[in-house]
Amino acid sequence: MTAPAHAPELDYIFHPRSIAIAGVSAKESTVFGGGGFVSALQEIGFRGPIYLIHPTAPAIRGIKCYPSLRDIPDTVDYVISSVNARFVPGLLEDCIAKGVRVLHLFTAGFTETGDAERAKMEQAVVARAREAGIRLIGPNCMGLYVPESRLAMMNGQVPEEGPVGLVSQSGMNAGEFVRYAIPRGVRCSKVISFGNGADLKAADFLDYLADDPKTEIVAAYLEGIQDGPRLARAIRKVGARKPLVILKSGRTEAGSRAANSHTASLAGSLQVFDALCRQAGALRVESLEELVDMAVTFQFVKRLSGPNVVVVGGGGGASVRAADDLAAAGLNLPPLLPETQEALAKVTHEAGTSIRNPIDTTSLWEDQGFEATLMPCATAANIDLLLYHTSFGGGGPGVRLVGMRDRLRRQAETLAHIQQESGKPVVVCIRPSTTADAFEQAADFQELCWRAGLATYPGIARAGVALGKLLQWQRMHE
Repeated sequence: MTAPAHAPELDYIFHPRSIAIAGVSAKESTVFGGGGFVSALQEIGFRGPIYLIHPTAPAIRGIKCYPSLRDIPDTVDYVISSVNARFVPGLLEDCIAKGVRVLHLFTAGFTETGDAERAKMEQAVVARAREAGIRLIGPNCMGLYVPESRLAMMNGQVPEEGPVGLVSQSGMNAGEFVRYAIPRGVRCSKVISFGNGADLKAADFLDYLADDPKTEIVAAYLEGIQDGPRLARAIRKVGARKPLVILKSGRTEAGSRAANSHTASLAGSLQVFDALCRQAGALRVESLEELVDMAVTFQFVKRLSGPNVVVVGGGGGASVRAADDLAAAGLNLPPLLPETQEALAKVTHEAGTSIRNPIDTTSLWEDQGFEATLMPCATAANIDLLLYHTSFGGGGPGVRLVGMRDRLRRQAETLAHIQQESGKPVVVCIRPSTTADAFEQAADFQELCWRAGLATYPGIARAGVALGKLLQWQRMHE
């Protein structure tokens, strides 16, 4: 478990060569807890040996079991604990005897319970681990997802690497971030769920990601403030080097109470936290969906030269709503230049057509008309961004036609070509579907678009908020 040369201090944590899991149920159907980690590691293709600890079972899921960690004949780098909290001190002693360097405590039932004795037990475990040179992740957390190391916390986490790192106090939010982000093409470097943060805290992981050459974009979900000065320094460090987007819970009294019972966190003052983010050049968002949208935006759009957007898509009502939503987000929809209108007039139909901005024209339904309509808009001198919006299942270009997949592939390729030729971002908004067929088509088109290098959003309003925040971030760093 040797860290690469010039790697950040904690890099060894993310590259275990072998893993032992304590607390795996002998029931094959169990996919939560220890069994869930086994399933996730097998699915993603963890390259090293996986050892299971069970007092009586000879094997689980085809993997040999050992009565205790000390019975494993080989070196173990990394241990995942799914045992009851009362067994953790004993498991820690086994880790010390075995020379383990990292103990991930999925185990809950410590400080977050509000029980003084359990809080004392957590403190004692941390003190003993530090004395022995073992780092703890957790307790009460899902741990790590590291594609490079084929390390997963849940099923469905892909092995492809990418530029986005996530630090999350919540395991569920970490898992949902990945689940929402993957279908939109976001790929991760490291995802960290740290729970109570009894040993390693948000500040430690943010500091690591600031130095990590594999991480270009950092997202964070924080419930509370642990060691405020260190956290502030870490946020400033990341914010000075990389895009940093933070979702902070505990915005209300109810949220603060929930955060305290979830991970034993004190929410802190939102006003103070906002001021810190502004000073550090970090963006604060209001929802997990926004957090994912910003990851999409920073990975695919990266930068805007200005706020001027041209909106193209079918549906007059949708176009009107688009104008309102984008304006509310701080973007402009400038009138089309005479030369742009002249170019559009040559390829669009008079009936059912508006060649103002937003543009609504049936020429988009035709293969030849698609590029001929969009290219003059994207290349216009007064435009910084092209937003194409569509939907499926309601007629027009979204109906199920013979060869529909090929049609969608050609559209995605055309949009990517326009992005390359114009030198301006092209984003795609796929409005919500209401039928199974339409949902399938929308998912197909979304994948075709992101694989072609295009940012996709599940609605125009969300795209507007994300693009507006990108401009805000750029102004903060000018």
